[in-house]
Amino acid sequence: MTALEITHSVTSAEITSLVTNLSPIIPTLTDHPSTHRARLVKPLLSYDSAALALSFLPAAGESFSPDRQASDDNFTYHHLRRDIFAMCSEAGVKIESRYVVPSAHLTIGRFISQRDHDSAAKRSAWISEIEDINAWLEKEYWPKGQDGEEKGGEEGIKEGGEWIVAQEKGLDLRMGTLWYGGGETVRLGKGF
Repeated sequence: MTALEITHSVTSAEITSLVTNLSPIIPTLTDHPSTHRARLVKPLLSYDSAALALSFLPAAGESFSPDRQASDDNFTYHHLRRDIFAMCSEAGVKIESRYVVPSAHLTIGRFISQRDHDSAAKRSAWISEIEDINAWLEKEYWPKGQDGEEKGGEEGIKEGGEWIVAQEKGLDLRMGTLWYGGGETVRLGKGF
């Protein structure tokens, strides 16, 4: 999941210059989630004409355990993205992302061609399958209250239905050609 794309389609020399400019704040960037926890919930498959992704929503008080309070979610994924954007901007780095929509998603696959969706019947079958998977995700992993309604509450969220950003490890600041797993890690932050 990309918290912030700083730039794209530039030379290696330009990337190296950006990383050099960010050097003094890189530990602050990569470790930020260890003190600013953003939780994502309600996984669903989403798609467009180019890709399929697993998307999440920022948590808003849904509970995984009785120890959590709604106020634990006052800092959201959108706040995390805002903070990282601000830190980079204050360091004098101009943000030139391809995408400005603050989506929280993991790309599962990209479509190489439209061959599998080139008829109404194929598109209908595809959408039906996604809707079935989403119904299962909602039933299994969305927050439930004692009465089964979406509330959070005592039942909370089944394990696997929430993700605290950078919990296992901090943010991974990467450089280079990053699509499809390329590039290299500049610094991996600490988890919590």
